[in-house]
Amino acid sequence: VSQSRYNLKIVWERDTAYPLIVIARIAYDHGPITQTGLRENNLEPIQEWCMHNRCGRRTSFDTFKFRNEAELSMFLLKWG
Repeated sequence: VSQSRYNLKIVWERDTAYPLIVIARIAYDHGPITQTGLRENNLEPIQEWCMHNRCGRRTSFDTFKFRNEAELSMFLLKWG
């Protein structure tokens, strides 16, 4: 299935062991939620926003970590 054929949106899953960590996934308009299709250019603007606003930090390709619940909430209001 071609990525351009469907609209996609980044959704955030909380890490079950570490509640101040979220992991990026793609939600396609035809149903599935997966990491498949996630590209660096999808996450670069998010990483830049985090650095500029001092709100969380990217810890790996698809993972962002926050210092507290307020910071995480601010992030989700912007990117959720």
